[in-house]
Amino acid sequence: MSDSAVNDAITTLRTNGDIRVPEGLYDHVLEAKSNLVILDTPFSDDVIGYLRQMAQRRGHSIYLWNAESGLASLREHGITVAGSKRISDALRFIIQSGRFGVYVVPADMREYTPQVLALLRQIARSKDGSEKRVLMLGTDVQVGPPLDRLAQMIVHRHGLTGKLRLRDGRWIRG
Repeated sequence: MSDSAVNDAITTLRTNGDIRVPEGLYDHVLEAKSNLVILDTPFSDDVIGYLRQMAQRRGHSIYLWNAESGLASLREHGITVAGSKRISDALRFIIQSGRFGVYVVPADMREYTPQVLALLRQIARSKDGSEKRVLMLGTDVQVGPPLDRLAQMIVHRHGLTGKLRLRDGRWIRG
């Protein structure tokens, strides 16, 4: 596959008030055209809690990567993937895994070496039919070419839009 644009349009999801996770976010991730999904959100911890609920309710394999434990299951507490403490090792495991899974990695980490970027490109280009997704999660996500063209970008914004709308005969913001 060439570096053609998978990311034709950026999906923007909006919340306001006490709602901090967009409705149907998990379905947006599963329906993404790319295996690499970048979620630009101000509420990463809330999204991780939401994904934990999805893993438990739907029984899906959803893993969260961090440097202390590596890839850890969000469905079952304490289950980790051996040898996945380094992000490059975790990405290699994801590439080699033939099973469905959603793998959440922080987008703001400092470990984006050329090797890691190459593995992320490989994941984004992958068409192996396993429907696995790597979800890069963070705020103000900045990835360079060609990842920005290969990945599906979801932008989550919280608060009122500032646009005026006519509702019940009155102009309101939101």
